[in-house]
Amino acid sequence: MTTVSKILLSVALIIVIAFAAAFLVSRYLVSKLDGQGQVPAQSTLIPYSSEEGITFMYPDTYELSSHSGSVEEGDTLVFLPKGVVVPTNSEGPPSISMRVIHSALTSLELWIRNDQRSNFKLSGNGNLASTEVGGLPAYSYQHSGLYETDAIAVAHHDKIFLFEAGWLTPQDRIRYDFQNLVSSVQFPHED
Repeated sequence: MTTVSKILLSVALIIVIAFAAAFLVSRYLVSKLDGQGQVPAQSTLIPYSSEEGITFMYPDTYELSSHSGSVEEGDTLVFLPKGVVVPTNSEGPPSISMRVIHSALTSLELWIRNDQRSNFKLSGNGNLASTEVGGLPAYSYQHSGLYETDAIAVAHHDKIFLFEAGWLTPQDRIRYDFQNLVSSVQFPHED
């Protein structure tokens, strides 16, 4: 191999390595975007504690609202991105929610599969995965509606805590925030 051939081969190798590095860096940067093409801002976590003694942390980029339904429907916390105004008579944008549902529970899995409030029947694939929330057994699944939704249900005493997050694309920041919120959940210790 001549000197010129060695130089050309070296230059070609450097170009291939440079393109590969640029591709990997661009993939890394895209993975850090929030689904709307924006790099998510760092947020401070805000502690929340309910009447039932459940605690968790949520990002300060969300505003918390709550409303009480009937005994059958339970209470609901809704976390919307700050500054979002929900139009009257609208479903609103994707959000994170926690519903507290009173139930004479015999089996959390049966409740998910059979109670319309779980929305499990809207699950396209019918997958129900075992997981854990706050040290308690739980189930996670997805269902479809106005938005794709990640759902995690956990039972504590006579209540079911149903955490849900709606999203538009799998890369949406709300899914990351939802997982962080759920992973911070703590239930009161039994004495």
